[in-house]
Amino acid sequence: MKLTDTHAHYCDSWFTAPETPEQPYEKILDELLGEGGELEAVVNVATTPDNAVITLRQAHRWDKMYAAVGIHPTDCQLYADPVSELDRLRPMLDAARENKIVALGEIGLDYHYDDTDREKQRAVFAAQLEMAEEYDLPVILHSRDATGECVDMIRAHPHVRGVFHAYGGSVETAEELVARGWYLGLGGVITFPTAKRIRRVAAALPLDRILLETDCPYTAPEPFRGTRNHSGLISRTAEMLAELKGMAVEEIAVITSTNAGKFFSFL
Repeated sequence: MKLTDTHAHYCDSWFTAPETPEQPYEKILDELLGEGGELEAVVNVATTPDNAVITLRQAHRWDKMYAAVGIHPTDCQLYADPVSELDRLRPMLDAARENKIVALGEIGLDYHYDDTDREKQRAVFAAQLEMAEEYDLPVILHSRDATGECVDMIRAHPHVRGVFHAYGGSVETAEELVARGWYLGLGGVITFPTAKRIRRVAAALPLDRILLETDCPYTAPEPFRGTRNHSGLISRTAEMLAELKGMAVEEIAVITSTNAGKFFSFL
């Protein structure tokens, strides 16, 4: 059984900080991505132009790791003019194949906090959707308390293909996204006992439009909730999806990994 983690953040300080007390992430990935390992592939997702450099370096260390680069909506606040910061991604994207870049992301909108500069986020999101069209790359979309606006932006850019990361919307919105050719990312949240809504969505979704993800080091599945997540724990999500679909977990692994290879056009 080979699973694919389509959304991880190994550039995050929870992995890279020298004082990190847990098992070194390099050892974990050596085991997961090495010969006989449990994973087919991992997509390592950046959130700023700065950690994009780390993401690319990590992707080159493991044959089965790929990269996504972009500016996360909550990181827009780091820059006076985040749209101009996107120019720092262009040299990376110009050599996308050499850099193992398979998507633009993580991009989108996050309105969770009251002090969010929504206009700045919208401008950066729109600019990155245009970059995705320019470079003919799919996008990895983040949405928090902004599903309606994100879907409006998707409608305004019909030629952009993408995955709605950590999907938490309604069945109806999921159906519209699938009809538009989008994929939906499901992670450890579906293992939470309180996640009844997203479990209903997962049960209703067509399997050929589902991607599995960890969002590590965040959103560790049960019974590891609250600890540092990693790609090896994606099996918990696969097991829950298999239960919801009434299928064997081995079937889920084959289908979702095939979806990932098709979506990201793994090199």
